[in-house]
Amino acid sequence: MTRSLKMKNSLNNLPDGTVVYVDSNIFIYDATNHPKYAASCSVLLDRIESGEISGVTSVLSINETVHKLSIIELSTKLNKKPVSIIPLIKKKPSLLDGLVTPFLAAENMMNMNLEIVNLLVPMYVVVLESMKRYRLMSNDAIHVATMKQRGISDIATNDPDFERVGWIKVWKP
Repeated sequence: MTRSLKMKNSLNNLPDGTVVYVDSNIFIYDATNHPKYAASCSVLLDRIESGEISGVTSVLSINETVHKLSIIELSTKLNKKPVSIIPLIKKKPSLLDGLVTPFLAAENMMNMNLEIVNLLVPMYVVVLESMKRYRLMSNDAIHVATMKQRGISDIATNDPDFERVGWIKVWKP
């Protein structure tokens, strides 16, 4: 992908009135104040909140955000590598007791001007088809199926896997 195409599809250039699917990494960058991506993600979420653009996500995105933010927060608190966190939680579930950021992020997502789509069993047929057709992992295929069901062709994400789906326009932070 050329640099000019990357700039063209910057979140900052997302036109007013667009209906955009918001992937979990957008919420994660915003919640963690990511040095490179937080600013553009925050602006996107503000534009959704104000109604300039319409944001749609799924219950899966909330779950992914909570999961990843839990790992990030515990990794920081315990000074451990993220890969070691799940086994530590399995041994000592009480590590989850002091978490703050994942719950604040989920609450913010559920209270903002954002349509949250529930996952439907019939939609899972489209998930399996998307996995095969576009060579996606199951979570990304759920996002694609949700977008297809809602007629959404724009996605705010930093995940390059969605670029394999020809009908989706990827907007990056």
